[in-house]
Amino acid sequence: MPTTITIDRDLRDGLYELVRNHLGSVGDLWVALEHTKDFDKAEQLALEFAEDFQLLRDLGWEWEEERAAFELNIPGDDLMTLLGRLHGEAMALLTESGSEAESSREDEETTRRLQRGYQACEIVLAELDSRREER
Repeated sequence: MPTTITIDRDLRDGLYELVRNHLGSVGDLWVALEHTKDFDKAEQLALEFAEDFQLLRDLGWEWEEERAAFELNIPGDDLMTLLGRLHGEAMALLTESGSEAESSREDEETTRRLQRGYQACEIVLAELDSRREER
């Protein structure tokens, strides 16, 4: 599978939202290491955060980027795994109910950005899957 895929700004913004959302849980790494001593969880989180940082390198660190196109240089299978994880996290956030939803989605704008991220994952995953089938 080719190691790069190019996405537009809209897809980038959706993926950026999901990556930033996941990185907001970086405190969980400290809890796993220091509080609960759950080293398997700490290792899992460390790997996920490393993937997030790889994706941010391609998406850009700033909230708004001037570029119109973004090359994702993460190898295809790794990118599929990463986007699958972000897609699942977005689904969980979008389907929360009650007080959990209120605390994690304070307004309609946040919901809109999460939906954009969810859809971006679906679009890029479909493109990657299509490339896989062409091989």
